[in-house]
Amino acid sequence: MFKLISRSSIRNSTSLRSIHTLPKLINHDVWVEKGIPGLFSPQGYNTAWTDYQTYLLTNLTLLTNGTGNEAKHPYQTMLNVAKQTTQQHTYHYAAMSHMNHFFFEQIANKDHAQSTKPSRSLMEKLMHQDILDVDALRDKILTMAESASGQGWVYMVEDKTKSLQFLTCNNDGTPYYFAKRQQLDFNSGIDELSYKSLENLEKRCQDPEFKKAEEEHMLPILAINFWDHMYIEDYGVTGKAEYLNNVWEHLNWDVINKRLFQM
Repeated sequence: MFKLISRSSIRNSTSLRSIHTLPKLINHDVWVEKGIPGLFSPQGYNTAWTDYQTYLLTNLTLLTNGTGNEAKHPYQTMLNVAKQTTQQHTYHYAAMSHMNHFFFEQIANKDHAQSTKPSRSLMEKLMHQDILDVDALRDKILTMAESASGQGWVYMVEDKTKSLQFLTCNNDGTPYYFAKRQQLDFNSGIDELSYKSLENLEKRCQDPEFKKAEEEHMLPILAINFWDHMYIEDYGVTGKAEYLNNVWEHLNWDVINKRLFQM
């Protein structure tokens, strides 16, 4: 969300400058007072959304002030600076504010969330991943999130063939651009699967056709945020699994279904 403010220049001419402000979630006024029952207490919601999102957007405003990205939405800024190695701080705040908003848009009160379900089209696509029902989908996504040793995201994404895939992206990794997925975490030990992925990446880098990887754009359909600030307030340092289970119970599939490509 942007707010336009006027500023006077040295020549006394007036121009408009945009600042990033907290987007208004549909149930925000209620959640501020009561939290999201079964998921966040009022303080937990305030930490995960209001305070953290404001922090991200404030820093994004400061970093883009007076630049060509000043009037862009976080999503646009994220894509614009993703390939610029000198703009990684800007990328971080743009990517995190965009994805945190993306995450909260798909959250609903439990009674409403439980009245929604994945669409037939979505489940048909998942059959190609050997996921035959919602329980299998839940196990797939939550297992990926629980087994991640650091913090970051699990995404269900749609690739350029309109097929669905699953990605674990560390830290501020996003699926939009190949080089920013951060699927390998070098801060911890590398398992066999990660090592093979690294070997495959090395081979691709030696391929003259590797630049085609930049065309491997993917669009997120579902995002699970497992950064520790999301759950430590209400669940403690060991409460990640309980938090993830509760997130699943609060997913609004009406929102998620609409993100899927429709003919």
